[in-house]
Amino acid sequence: MPLRIMDIINMPELRTRLLTGGAATERMVRWAHVCELPNPTEWLGEGDLLMTTGIGIPNDPVAQEQYVEALAQAGLAGMMIGENMQAPGDLHALQETAERLGFPVLMTHYGVPFASVTKAIVDATRTEEIERRNAIARIYVSARLAIEGIDLDVLLRRLEEDAQAGLVLWDPQTQRPWLPKNVNLPERLREALHNQKPDAADSQPMVRRYALQDGEVLGIVIPSRRKCVLLARRSGRDFLDYGLLHHIAAVFGIALERLHVEKERAVHIGSELLDDLQHLRLARQQAVKRMAQFGIHLETAHLAVARRGGLSLSDWAMLFEHSDAPVLLSPQGEELLLLLPSGSVSSVEAILDARMGLSDQIAYFERFSEALREARLAVAHADPGQPTVFYAQVADKLPWLPQNLDEARETFRRVLGSVAEHDEESRASLLYTLKIFLEQNRSWQSTAGKLHIHKTSLTYRIRRIEGLTGRSLNNTADVTALWLALQAAEILNLPQIAGRKTVNNAGRSGATKRISDDA
Repeated sequence: MPLRIMDIINMPELRTRLLTGGAATERMVRWAHVCELPNPTEWLGEGDLLMTTGIGIPNDPVAQEQYVEALAQAGLAGMMIGENMQAPGDLHALQETAERLGFPVLMTHYGVPFASVTKAIVDATRTEEIERRNAIARIYVSARLAIEGIDLDVLLRRLEEDAQAGLVLWDPQTQRPWLPKNVNLPERLREALHNQKPDAADSQPMVRRYALQDGEVLGIVIPSRRKCVLLARRSGRDFLDYGLLHHIAAVFGIALERLHVEKERAVHIGSELLDDLQHLRLARQQAVKRMAQFGIHLETAHLAVARRGGLSLSDWAMLFEHSDAPVLLSPQGEELLLLLPSGSVSSVEAILDARMGLSDQIAYFERFSEALREARLAVAHADPGQPTVFYAQVADKLPWLPQNLDEARETFRRVLGSVAEHDEESRASLLYTLKIFLEQNRSWQSTAGKLHIHKTSLTYRIRRIEGLTGRSLNNTADVTALWLALQAAEILNLPQIAGRKTVNNAGRSGATKRISDDA
C-alpha cells in the first residue's frame, strides 16, 4: 500500500523529521520527485512529494507564503527539504503558512540521497501491485461463480472480501440501495446520486468520486441493462484502485445480466400459466402443481388488475427484477393482470406505482372469471388517494355502483349507448369530453383548456351529448345518471373513455358489440 508522510518520518534509514504541518502526516505519498524550479506545480500534482535542496524556495516572506499556497492548492502530499543545503536561512513565513494550511514540510539529513526516498516509495508500490494482482485473481473466481448462478447478495459479500472494501448496489430506477438490504446512505450521497447524469450509451463506464465529510466514495455504472451504480469505499488510509473497481463492476454486470435473463424467463412462464388458468386450460392437479412452483395457492390468492399499459413483458420483468414477492404477470393491452397472495400486495404496489384493483380470494378455479370482474370493478374506484382497492371495499362502501360487469354493461347501454354509437360513426370523442367535463366539476373554461379546444367547440359537444341522451347537465339527477354510466364504462375499460379511438368494423353496432363482448 502507498506510504504516508508519517511512514517516511518513521523510517530510520531516511533520517527525516517533521518541520511543520503535523496535522497532515496521514497524507498518502503516491510518488516523490526532485524539482528545483520556482513553480514545481507545473510538473508535480496530487499525491506527489516535492523533494528540493531549497534552490527554488524564495527568500522573500510574501513569496514564501505564495510558494506554499501553490503547492497546497495543487494537492501535493508535502515537501521535503535537504537540511543544510541551499534553502534560505529564514523559513518562518514558509513554516507559518504550511502550518496554517496543514501542509507537511519535512527536513532530511544532508547525507541521505533523495533517491533513497524514491526507492522506498517504489518498494511500497510493488507490494501494492502484488496485492492488486491477488485481488484481481480473487475477483475472477467470483466472476466464475457469478456465471454459475451465485446469489447476488452472496456475490456482493465475496467481492467485498476480494477488494477489501465496502460495496453498495444503488438502483437509479427506485432511487434506493438494492444491496445490502436496509442500508442507509448519507443524505449528501443520495442527493448526488439522484442528480447524477447517466453515462453516454457508447462510452466506457466512468468512475465518479463523491467526497463526504468522513472520506471518499467511488461510484461506477455497472455495464448492464438496468444501469445500477456500484458504490465502493475503503476504510482507513487505503484507497481503492480505479482499475480494480472496473473489474468488480464487470463481474456485477455478468451477474445482473444472468439475473435479468432468469427473471425474464420466469415472468414469461408465469404469464403463460396465468393465461392458462384464466381460460381453464389446465386440470386442477396440474394447475396446483405449477402454481406451487411460484409460491402461490388459490386459497389465499387474489386476481388483480392494474391500469398501467405500454410496457412489454420484458419491461415488466426488469421492474420486478429484484423482487422476491410471489406474483404472476400478464400484460393485456392497457391492463396488467396479476395473480398474487395477500402478502405480496404491498411489495407489488410499490413496484407498479399505478392504480390496482384486487378481487376477493379466488379459492377455486371456476371463480377466475368472476374474480376478474371483481378486480376490474375495484380498480375503477382506485384514485391517487387510494391507489389499491379490494373488491370487498367497493361492495361494502359503494353499493349504488354496478357490482359486476353485466350490471355495468346494462347501465352504460341505457344511459350512454347512443353517445358511444355516435362516437363510433363520426370518429368523435363525446364520451371523453363528458368525462373531462364532469371531472372538472362542469367548468367550461377548465374543460376547454384540458381538451385544448375552444369554448365554442366544447359548447357544441355538450349540447350534442344532451341531445343524444335526452339528459341535461344542469339537472342534478341527470348529472348523477351520466356519472354512474361513466363509472360503468371505467369498469368495462372502454377505450373511448380514456380518449382512445377504436376502428369500427361493424357499423352502428360496433360500440354495442364491444360492450357485450367485454369480459
